[in-house]
Amino acid sequence: MKKIIAFAAICAIPAALSAAPYPVAEPTGYDPYAADAIARADYSVAEERLVRRLDANGSDISALLNLAAVMTETDRVARASSLLEQVLDADNVMLEGANGQAVWSHDAATAALRSRVTVGAR
Repeated sequence: MKKIIAFAAICAIPAALSAAPYPVAEPTGYDPYAADAIARADYSVAEERLVRRLDANGSDISALLNLAAVMTETDRVARASSLLEQVLDADNVMLEGANGQAVWSHDAATAALRSRVTVGAR
């Protein structure tokens, strides 16, 4: 059993979830990391679940990354950046992306931050 997130919403690379196991689907269909809600673009449900998750454990890297994805998709980029900075301030942990590929949490957060950088040049 693995955490799966819809981190692709933050940046162009598929991304991330922590290495700690969690039930992919409980009998009630509850998804504590809101990957399904994010995939369906149901951001209000995703945000509610992720905020609840972070209320229980404010250092949950998967929840921070997923909530950053929700904030980005709902045009709250400053909040998303703040969440990604929290990920960078935490220990660098191995995550598993939705595609099953391994990615470090700091790499995922850095890529997400870089994807929003706008450079103006003449």
